Amino acid sequence: MALLNLLILFIVPLISGSIDSFDNNFVQPSIAEQQMFKNLLEEFLKLDIDREDLSSILSTFEKPRIVTFPCDTEDVNNLVVNVVETRHAGFTVPEDHAGGVIVGGTYSWQCKITTSSKGIITMDCDNTLKLNPDVINPNEKKDPRSQEVDNLVIIYHELLHGQLMLNAISSSQEWRNDVCNKTPSDKIDYSYSDKQHIIIDPIQEEFARQLVSKKGGVFFLEEISPTETQNGEFTKKITSRFEHIQLANLGIKVTYRGINTNELTVTFPQDDITISGNLKDKTKSGRVWLYAFPETATKTSNLIQIPSWIKNNAAWWSEGKITDSDFLNGIEFLIQKGILKIQGVENNSQSSQEIPTWIRNNAQWWSSGLISDEDFLSGIKYLIEVGIISYP
Repeated sequence: MALLNLLILFIVPLISGSIDSFDNNFVQPSIAEQQMFKNLLEEFLKLDIDREDLSSILSTFEKPRIVTFPCDTEDVNNLVVNVVETRHAGFTVPEDHAGGVIVGGTYSWQCKITTSSKGIITMDCDNTLKLNPDVINPNEKKDPRSQEVDNLVIIYHELLHGQLMLNAISSSQEWRNDVCNKTPSDKIDYSYSDKQHIIIDPIQEEFARQLVSKKGGVFFLEEISPTETQNGEFTKKITSRFEHIQLANLGIKVTYRGINTNELTVTFPQDDITISGNLKDKTKSGRVWLYAFPETATKTSNLIQIPSWIKNNAAWWSEGKITDSDFLNGIEFLIQKGILKIQGVENNSQSSQEIPTWIRNNAQWWSSGLISDEDFLSGIKYLIEVGIISYP
């Protein structure tokens, strides 16, 4: 709790004299940025999902984390002292990550090396975390569930850059051997922070998957290889939305983004969710993140009770015990009684298409109480109105 309080209060002077050691270009975050960070950090720390342990890097916002280790006798230095601090900085330019899935922040390692005549090398790391308010609080509002997921992925992603490097400082023998032989003029190897996102990408993808699932949606990750394209252009089915119980009602809301893609679009006119676009670099694969959430059904009071035999019919039909005609007789009853209102469709005794098999899944879920009456009826209503099925 002490850590959280200190982080939220943004006590910038971490230790006596530490401010002068930070980059002279440091920009104090605005009041709005501080509040944004406070809210996002609070939300992140409350999450009850599996994630990497970030306690070490988070502790560097409160006070310096000191890691000391001895060098071998044949090394240039005798002892290494690492001092790591982090503070939240103002976002000044639209910084991004090469190849990153989420663009919205940076975690920067900024270390200086000093040595003493006694063979002690000190690596003083004064790091900054920046969050882009235009991404976290965009002017164009999108589905709040998608925005919340994106924001949490942003802060997790940036803190991972810090934690992975700190892990190397604390336990990587290879990194320690390298530092034990450095001089003040040598460059520091920051590759352990995973700038290329080789480690971070799969970690944040699983994190996003859990977040989307917690909010009632489905997360899709699709890779587009050059061999799947025509001169870089592609169209690819991701899934049928009716294969997922969360997406089985009338409407869905989709948010997506791509890496190494241009002109990316997602369509779902009926049941299939399809992505189209082209690869920026035709020799490399593209990756697409997609969140799909069900639209919030409009609840109505004074709903007419659906007879139990209709739900029994749905269960029997889903199991193949009654015919399509028997099932549609129940749908016709709902229309005649005004329980299911259809607009813009004339009565037609000729079925225009075979009833799609995925509707049986809806019927089974509805009869088992896994989806609501409104969700099931809205799905049937949609299929009739677009002409996929007809009623007598």
